[in-house]
Amino acid sequence: MKSVNMVILMGNMTRDAELRYTPNGKAVASFGIAANRNFTDASGEKRQEVDFFDIVAWGKLAEIISQYGGKGQGVHIVGRLQNRS
Repeated sequence: MKSVNMVILMGNMTRDAELRYTPNGKAVASFGIAANRNFTDASGEKRQEVDFFDIVAWGKLAEIISQYGGKGQGVHIVGRLQNRS
């Protein structure tokens, strides 16, 4: 059976992207996003919660996000999910 690891996130950047380069010259940008979630709880009250995600972008995309993105900027991200310990 084949597997798929694809995530789509839309939210606002929580901080400016931190751009750095690997020793072999590849660009890496790290930033966070906040995604709001609206729902109605069991008592019928409307609630809103926020989920926070750490994002890592590589290559040309890393340079673009560090140049044009900034705290509070809305972003749409398609990528893969990876857990770190």
